[in-house]
Amino acid sequence: MIEELKKLGLSHYESKVLEVLLKENLSLKELSKKSGVPFGKIYSIVKLLKEKGLVKENNSRPKLVYVENASEAISKLMKEKQEKERGMNEKLREIATEIDKSKDKPTSFFQVGTTIEDNKKIQLRTFAEAESEVLQILNLHHKPKLNRASKTLWEKEIVNAVKRGVVFKAIYPKEAELPKIIKKLNKSQPNKFQVKRLDTDFARCDIIDGKKVLIKLTYQDPLQFGGVLFVENEKLADNLTKIFNEMWEQAG
Repeated sequence: MIEELKKLGLSHYESKVLEVLLKENLSLKELSKKSGVPFGKIYSIVKLLKEKGLVKENNSRPKLVYVENASEAISKLMKEKQEKERGMNEKLREIATEIDKSKDKPTSFFQVGTTIEDNKKIQLRTFAEAESEVLQILNLHHKPKLNRASKTLWEKEIVNAVKRGVVFKAIYPKEAELPKIIKKLNKSQPNKFQVKRLDTDFARCDIIDGKKVLIKLTYQDPLQFGGVLFVENEKLADNLTKIFNEMWEQAG
């Protein structure tokens, strides 16, 4: 477990100490012996772990060091690692995007489409790049019978994604008829392609793997197409995932 704890951001000594404390409450002397950390370093290591909110001490004599809840301690480390990685990813995207701009090159992290043809190409990214999960909100203005050629292409890519193991959750308007390909997929792979019904005016969007988002600016008149945005940003994806989950609970 020591290597796993190190990957979550702890030092070698911190990992050795925490591994022991996850299982039992110990005095500093006992902790040094069981963890293999020199006694001269135990106090400072325990202090660091206390500052990180991972361990506590009681008031007995001698004092005992302990982990109050193992799963909460590990969850805290995992969350902190995710936040650090998210911040690092955002910074690297900014740097890469600026480099692309300076060379007059497009960036895959932020793509804007203003035409129906753009929409066709960018929408395909959702299904081609998905690795584990796609959450879809199709609002009241969704018209499955329009632009059938493009939609059939997308639907075939959804089938391919499901074959790769991608799980889809889709919110459709209550009265919208599912296209044949999607209806068949929903029946044959109900655990891989799940559909619920809800009438919403929320923006038509896809959330891909919790880090990429596709948003379509559409209106009830299909000729009034505002455009499409494809953004790779975990915070935006997280915000939209929370909204999706609320809708999913409301949907029938």
